[in-house]
Amino acid sequence: MRVHARVLSSNSPLRSGLPRLRTSRPSLVGARWTPPALVLLLLVVMGGSVFAQSAKTHLADPVQATRFNEISDRLICQCGCQMVLRVCNHVNCPSAVPMRQSIEKQILEGKDDDAIVAGFVEEHGNKVLSSPPVQGFNLAAWVMPGFALGVGLFAAWYVATRWASKRNLAVAGAKAGSIDPRLRARIEDELKG
Repeated sequence: MRVHARVLSSNSPLRSGLPRLRTSRPSLVGARWTPPALVLLLLVVMGGSVFAQSAKTHLADPVQATRFNEISDRLICQCGCQMVLRVCNHVNCPSAVPMRQSIEKQILEGKDDDAIVAGFVEEHGNKVLSSPPVQGFNLAAWVMPGFALGVGLFAAWYVATRWASKRNLAVAGAKAGSIDPRLRARIEDELKG
């Protein structure tokens, strides 16, 4: 039976009489962290997020990289994965890589964000957009969720008020004494006798 030293403290009644055990792993609880060690730990932990912004683009300028991210968030990868272009994780994706390169090229040429997106819509159709445009039949995609919620809330209110009114009518009918006096007398006789 193996007992870990961390489980039993030195002044525990279960610990008395047992030989002192050494742990096989060093503990980080009492370790002193020096500033260089903290900086190294911070770089290891945060390093991925620092370089994550430029993982899909080769643009060095932060403003251009931000524009790239905003544009690629508005587009869907066309390989069939149905992921937003910026987060398509297929290695050497036959659709995402050329689309990203095209976005970078157009940003470097100085094109406007809307013009870049419009070029992709012209090439691929509205299916390339990550959210449908707010016009025409696509307007239903924006309106229907709110409309369905409103209809559902109205239906719940209507059912609740109907149930409440039926209950109120039943309670009011019982209080009004609508029972026949002969039947009431017969009930009272049966209860007494």
